[in-house]
This record gives sequence, structure tokens and C-alpha cells, in this order.
Amino acid sequence: MAVVAVDQDGAILYANQKLAEMFHYAVADLIGHPIEILIPERYRSDHHLYRNLFAENPHIRPMGSGLDLAGRRSDGSEFPIEVGLSYFRAGDALMVLGSIIDITRRKETEDLLERRVEERTHEIDRRRRVADSLRDILQVLNSNRPLQKILDIIVAQARELLRADASAIYQLHEGDRPLSFQAGVGISPAQLTALYDAASLKSADAYAKGQHAPLSNSASGAPILRVDGDDYCAQLAVPLKLKDELYGGLMLYYREPRKFSTEEIELAVMFGDQAALAIENARLRVQAERAAVAAERNRIARDLHDSVTQTLFSASLIAEVLPRLMQRQPDESMRRLEELRQLTRGALAEMRTLLLELRPATLMEVSIEELLRQLTEAARGRARIPIETSVTSAMPLPPAIKVAFYYVAQEALNNVTKHARASHVQVTLCVQPEQSALTIRDDGQGFDLASVPPEHLGLAIMRERAEAIGATLTIDSTAGAGTSVNLLWASKDGKAS
Repeated sequence: MAVVAVDQDGAILYANQKLAEMFHYAVADLIGHPIEILIPERYRSDHHLYRNLFAENPHIRPMGSGLDLAGRRSDGSEFPIEVGLSYFRAGDALMVLGSIIDITRRKETEDLLERRVEERTHEIDRRRRVADSLRDILQVLNSNRPLQKILDIIVAQARELLRADASAIYQLHEGDRPLSFQAGVGISPAQLTALYDAASLKSADAYAKGQHAPLSNSASGAPILRVDGDDYCAQLAVPLKLKDELYGGLMLYYREPRKFSTEEIELAVMFGDQAALAIENARLRVQAERAAVAAERNRIARDLHDSVTQTLFSASLIAEVLPRLMQRQPDESMRRLEELRQLTRGALAEMRTLLLELRPATLMEVSIEELLRQLTEAARGRARIPIETSVTSAMPLPPAIKVAFYYVAQEALNNVTKHARASHVQVTLCVQPEQSALTIRDDGQGFDLASVPPEHLGLAIMRERAEAIGATLTIDSTAGAGTSVNLLWASKDGKAS
């Protein structure tokens, strides 16, 4: 430890060899000189003041008192120090002792730790932003947003987190238009098209098949791409593959030359995977919609064959025998005539119902009372049993609730006509501000709920419709005692519409 002693005027009285070595002086060169020669010049005038104040009120100041102090070597170089002070009196004379240590290595260690903490903090913040970006992308991937909006979000996030000047997603084609712009930030469709000629597209295709590294860079600083006055000295390219099909690519462009770390390439690949997933989901959604339309058409065709065709066939048979019955059995002919009327009304109601289902917008517009009337008339014509309908409606149902009630009633009445063997059916609907209830009750043969698989008798469809609107579906049935289907929907805000 370096030690120095000074008098109350600041003149050095004693200095040990450690002090001389620390400040690059000889001991003899220090004796008699003011202590300020060991202090940087910019602090010397203030140190005179502090020294006088200390002389007026001497006290012990231990090492590590928190002061940020600096020493000055003989060559003028500065270094951080820590100083402890003590004193003693010899008669009227005040002597001050100073113990000094060089804390250069400690400061360097502290600075290194601070830099590492700062770097780690930046890394944690970057990883947090990557995690937030992934969460946002996953949310939009699981949403019903259009593909264009999802791709716009992906290219924007990729550009921000990979610090690119521009980013774009393109789709490859064959023929005269080799690529098409799908989404981009900082670059227009025309600029993207101008960036590539046929040769570069062949390279992109080969690279996407694994024949080239997933980045292109200019270490010399010369532009590798130039369009509309913008020079790009580096690019990072990620192929977009849908299963085994090369769809296109995610491109990131940089105006300054640079190299890409493995982590940056992996992050770019991750964004590319998210874009490919979004495109694949959009394709699957279109396929599912087409399959749903085809399945609905097939269902309507089956319903048309199973109900309307058979009903009209029965009506045609009755119409053929009616002329002969009128002459021989007038009473029977009148009964058959009434049966013919019910059959034709049921067939007409069935056709209207099928037409409504072909046009969902119309289904939204028709009141629930009219929808139930058409369903019950169609069921009455098929089953040839009396079906009573009672509707009490204080207000219209919301469209989504109305459609769910319609399809539950349709499935329940289909079960009645196909399986119940009932002699009477009661359909009741009560719409109130707080809740709405639908009941379809028959006196047929019933069934054992425990022995019927969920997918049979349309039970799964009815439950799905109920769950979709947050309603409660209960089915009560006992063998030989009929069946009751009950749908209860409670309004959250106390208003049905």
C-alpha cells in the first residue's frame, strides 16, 4: 500500500517506495512538493479548498468511502485510486496521513461487468421482443384474418427484429411472370420484380433446393442489388416450402454490407416457417370451405331424395287412385284427398327449407316463427302425424342464435320422422329478454341415451350448435315413453336481440 504524509500546508513530508512506484517518481523528487502534484490538474484548485476545510475539521476517512478519485503520474497519465485519510498532532502542527491503492484493475473489472450486464440486458430484451413477435404471429395464425394481413405482419416483424432495410415475400411462377409480390415493407411490388431477372431466379430456385447457402453478402461494400436508386449490399433469403413444393421466398435486404450470425439465420428461417404455415393454413381453409360446400350440397341432395322425392312419389300414387276411389268409396277418397293435401304442403315446405339452406343470407332474414312453421309442415308431410307449434316471442332472436335454434329443431324433427314412431309432436318456442327456450316433445318409442353413440341421431350436431352459442342442450328420453329435446339460451345483457 502506498503511504504519504503531508503537513497542514499540503507539503509532502514522507512518501514510501510503493507510492513513488505507483506515481512514477523517485522518493526524493516528492519530498517538499505539494500533494497536488499527485492530482490531475483540473482538480488541483478545488483540492486546495478541500485541504483547508479538512485542516479546520480533521477526521478519519476510511478506504472505500465512495469518492470517485483519480491520481496523476509523472508522465501526466491518470488512473483511478482509492484514498483513506487519518491525522495526528505534534504540538500545534497537524500531520495528515494518506493511504492510497491503485484500483485500475478493479475499475476495469467493473467496466467489463457493466458492459456484459448491458450486453446481456440487450440480449434479454431482444429475446423478449422475439418471443413477443412469435406470440403475436401465433395469435394471427390462429385468427380468421385474411392471408394478406398475416403476411404483412410477418414481414414487418422480420424486418424489425432482423434490423433489415426492406423485407418481402414473393411467390415463384413458371412462364413470363416468374414471381409475384405477396407482401413487403420498405419495398414495392415493382421494385421487387425489378430486382430479379431469369438468372437470379434460377439461382434462387437452386438455393432453395439446398444447392446454395441461405444468404448472399457483399463484403467489399459494392452493391449486390440495385433498384430505383437504392443499393443493397447484403441480403438474407429464406425459401418458403409447402410440403415438397417450392412456393417462393422471404427476402431481407440491407444497404450496408454485413455478415449474418447463425442465430440471425435461424430467426429468419423461423419467420419463413411462419409465413409458409400461414400460406398452408389459407390453402387448407379454402379446401375446407370447398369441402363443406360440397358436403352441404350432398346433404341437401340426400334430403331432397329422402324427403321431397318420396313425398311426391306418395302423392302421385294417391292422385292416381283418387278418381276410382271417388266413385266407389267417397269417404275414403276424402280422407285420401286430405292426405294428398298434407303431402303436397309438406313437400312445398321441404323445398322452401332446402332453398333457404342453399342461401344462408336468406336464412338470416326469415323470422324464427316462419322457419319453425316450414320445418313442422315438412315433418308433418313426411311423418303424416299431427305436429303442434306454439311460439311466444317478445322480440326477435339474434341471427346466430336463430340459426342455432333452427338447426337443433331440424335435427330433432328429423329424428321424429325417421325413428320416433310417434302419434303426436309438440314444438314450443318462448323468446324472452332474459332467456329463450325451445322444446320438441314427442310421444314415440323413445330410446336409451346411454346406449346411443354421440354421433348417432344427430346428437353431436345438436350439441355443437348449442355450444357454439353458449346454450344448454338437454335430451330426456326413456324407452317407450317418448323424447324431449330442450334448448335453453340465456342472454348475457338481458336482451334477446
